Amino acid sequence: MKLLESQLTDMSVKGLETAPSSTGDLLQPGHIVKEKWQVLRKIGHGGFGQIYESKDIFKGNLVAIKSEPAENKRPLSRMEVDVLKAVKGKDHFCRFIGCGRTHIFNYVVMELQGPNLSELKHSQPSNCFSLSTTLRVGHQILQAIEYLHDAGFVHRDIKPSNFAMGRLKETKHKVYMLDFGLARDYLTKDKQLRPPRNACGFRGTVRYASINAHKNRELGRVDDLWSLFYMLAEFIEGSLPWRSLKDRDQVGAMKECFDHHHLIHRMPDDYDFFLEELSSLTYFDKPHYDELHSMFEKCKQTRGVRDNDPYDWEIEQNEVVLEIFPASTISVSSRR
Repeated sequence: MKLLESQLTDMSVKGLETAPSSTGDLLQPGHIVKEKWQVLRKIGHGGFGQIYESKDIFKGNLVAIKSEPAENKRPLSRMEVDVLKAVKGKDHFCRFIGCGRTHIFNYVVMELQGPNLSELKHSQPSNCFSLSTTLRVGHQILQAIEYLHDAGFVHRDIKPSNFAMGRLKETKHKVYMLDFGLARDYLTKDKQLRPPRNACGFRGTVRYASINAHKNRELGRVDDLWSLFYMLAEFIEGSLPWRSLKDRDQVGAMKECFDHHHLIHRMPDDYDFFLEELSSLTYFDKPHYDELHSMFEKCKQTRGVRDNDPYDWEIEQNEVVLEIFPASTISVSSRR
């Protein structure tokens, strides 16, 4: 699914007729995009560009506007729109609202969500999540990844900041996948697997990247799952062993020689299947999603985790949380 050139054309942005401000911001509070959305504040930025909380001036509801410089030779917004349209109606994805282009920037408008998982993790006194929260958000993320793969895309940048909780009362317990700027369609037009390229360049975020990514190999479905594995290990442990390393090659070398079983020692025994599954898959293999879903269900059942339990960030900070780990070790964390 390719975005038509005409779909990205829109010159209607009031209050922004010149180059970006001296701060580098593409938009400023008060700007009106397409005579419909008023920019309120910037809420994020990165290699993709910038994200702004905005308001529909007719309906009053809040939206997110994702922008990038118009001179980008390979607009990330094109892939963003392609993916959002491909997963339309699926759980765990923001609703696509619109898109456009000015002589200064390209933009995509979508549903606004709540805080991302990186922000929520750092808000915890221990800088980690409980087993209950880790298993439940992990299971939802697995579902989102499966839906994305079913639509013919791999994400290639699975990390905590690319997942957010819903903003509304009815969606606050739902995880949403964000940022498809590095996504790639891994299927051909006739739904056959694309042959892997010999060299692709590094894609992703070093801390959560698979070993294949460190070796500049073509990334497939299994690599999204490796990133999920690292992400959940960080949630439960607080940090990953290579966190202090700055050099990408050093991180890759450490991952290659590291015994990954050390990352799951706090998980239920059934969680071992995750590592076994990842170790057996190649670019060409379709992951056994059903078995992975069953694994998460077994882990939750073993530890008495219920899907409607409060998440860590919903628990009063003076409330004591008990978590029972293997070998009858009891960890007591006080949310102060």
